[in-house]
Amino acid sequence: MSEGRSDFGLLQSRMHVARPSPSLVRSTPVTLVVFDVLHAGDSSLLDAPLEDRRAVLDGLDLEGGCWSVPPTFPGAARALHAATEQQGLEGVVLKRLGSRYEPGRRSDCWLKVKHLRRQSAVVGGWKPGEGGRAGRIGSLLLGVPDAGGLAYVGHVGTGFSAAVLRLLGDRLAPLRRGTPPFAGEVPREHARSAAWVEPELVCDVAFTAWTREGRLRHPSFKGLRDDLDPGEVVRE
Repeated sequence: MSEGRSDFGLLQSRMHVARPSPSLVRSTPVTLVVFDVLHAGDSSLLDAPLEDRRAVLDGLDLEGGCWSVPPTFPGAARALHAATEQQGLEGVVLKRLGSRYEPGRRSDCWLKVKHLRRQSAVVGGWKPGEGGRAGRIGSLLLGVPDAGGLAYVGHVGTGFSAAVLRLLGDRLAPLRRGTPPFAGEVPREHARSAAWVEPELVCDVAFTAWTREGRLRHPSFKGLRDDLDPGEVVRE
């Protein structure tokens, strides 16, 4: 947790760690959040409606130092969505009352509604595509100007149509250069195959949050900003 909010970057340091060291446990404590119950005693609850499963879960009194049961807010989706946005939380999960639990699949009775932010960024290069995008742009490498120059803020590989990929290829081809335009280091896995360009194009992306490393989390391309000069781009 960071400032009372879940922190995905911190959580990654504990993921897949079967035997965490005492120092890791102290520096990055985690809490098990129990949001459903599938069996009670010898009885399966998979076919029970959500409200019945939740009633069983609430009756188990599972609150403890390292585990908890999140609250529910039936019928308050709009108010809850607005409140979580004001608190800087990622979003809400909506679940249909009366729905059964469907193991092994993403049920359309559960909807994750995220709060998205917008950010303009300068295109500093691209990574070649693979598979269906072979021979075309796979993702754009993005930066935002700061006091030290153009700071690398991540790469975006979603949100492109075929027409947009062709347009980007045409616009970026004459801007090729031999060195990265970023002031800081670009992660090796992105720099290794990158094609660098003069930082002249600006695009808009939607994203969920800034990471601790100053990267855009889950960015999606929204379009070019021909009305915005690269020097006018600021971190929102």
